[in-house]
Amino acid sequence: MSYRQVCKYLDGCLIFGIKPGLVRIEKILQLLDNPQKKVDFIHIVGTNGKTSTTKMVAGILNYHGIHTGYHISPHINSYIERIWISGKEVSEKKFTKVFDEIYPYIEEVNKMELGGPITQFEIISAMAFKLTESEGIEVMALEAGMGGRWDATNIANSKVVGLTGVSLEHTDMLGSTIGEITSEKVEVIKEKALVATTSCDREVLEILTRKVKDTGSRLFLFEKDFCIQRKVDLGLEGWLLDIKGIKNVYKNLPLKLLGQYQPLNLSLAIVLAELYLGTRKKEINEKKIKESLSGIRVRGRFEIIRKRPLVIADASHNPEGVENFARDVGRYFGNREKIIIFAVLKDKDYESMVENIIGISDTLILTSSLSSRSLDIDELERTVNKKIKSLKDTDHLPDKVYKIDTIENSIKIALKISGINDIICITGSITNLENIVR
Repeated sequence: MSYRQVCKYLDGCLIFGIKPGLVRIEKILQLLDNPQKKVDFIHIVGTNGKTSTTKMVAGILNYHGIHTGYHISPHINSYIERIWISGKEVSEKKFTKVFDEIYPYIEEVNKMELGGPITQFEIISAMAFKLTESEGIEVMALEAGMGGRWDATNIANSKVVGLTGVSLEHTDMLGSTIGEITSEKVEVIKEKALVATTSCDREVLEILTRKVKDTGSRLFLFEKDFCIQRKVDLGLEGWLLDIKGIKNVYKNLPLKLLGQYQPLNLSLAIVLAELYLGTRKKEINEKKIKESLSGIRVRGRFEIIRKRPLVIADASHNPEGVENFARDVGRYFGNREKIIIFAVLKDKDYESMVENIIGISDTLILTSSLSSRSLDIDELERTVNKKIKSLKDTDHLPDKVYKIDTIENSIKIALKISGINDIICITGSITNLENIVR
């Protein structure tokens, strides 16, 4: 197949939806001779912050001379964003090659009637595991896709586990309470793992502590075993940080990623790197941490994609993420006019998101991503209008609300109506931004 044909095939797998369970990934990896058993893993779970943490810990280890990879999800522009090998995203050619190698096994698994066809996420996870073997990866940082217990990444036996934090998400699949969701996420912890978390939620920590005890693992806690000692806000230039890890204090770390949550993610990434290097009897080096941070980029995480007018992309696709996004917009841009472009998936808690979106919008553009899961714009409009009506006595409401069919056309309209000092923010469930904004 060509890369375009592979993408079309994977896009088609979305119709199969999300089917929690390990039986299909287990079977295809058996047919591939279990490549996941030949490499070390660091597993990152939680509600928000997983992608940034995964990228940072992989970068730190790679700069320490360890042949490192990562597997993240979802992507913003292209499937190749999901797999990174020693400093570079996998090429379209290599992505296509590994897909072609496993395609016969995909077909074989699909004939086995294992609760439905193998899903898109399971296929890409199998490709990532296969690449760990063919590329000679020593350690791969894995971002859990959904939950933990039945997520395809949980086929890995991870030496080190990081938990960012837990809020309500995927309640139809993971449970309706923080406790139930946490119980699903902590199932990635295997026997004698090294576990670190930045969560300070009492209920989360109680469940996590029990799991750590049951598995004979060790737990390292934020504000107890590691912390952020100094945090200098450099505005749109990012942060300057002193982070106390488990072993040392790392000073004057320049982090270019925007967002109030990124220093916390970096503290977790450093600790996970410390813990993994400890299993290899190696020490972490402050200079190499700084080098790894110099070129880090996380697409769609409060990312500046154009400067005049300023255009920000932020894939905040759950209530906690949108709340953080709204807070950061207010902190960075104050009273500047804001045009907000918002799309959301129909299986997200969009009703809880729209109040924060409304609260920061001077002009609000409602739209749809290209995903088959995207919420119908008319339904989104009804939800927004209902919320605006209920908030009519508040200080701030949008002056105008538009309804545009696609994100691409929404951006064109936003650029047309914006002034040079306005802020355009694209947020929610967003995809395919590359080559749209120039």
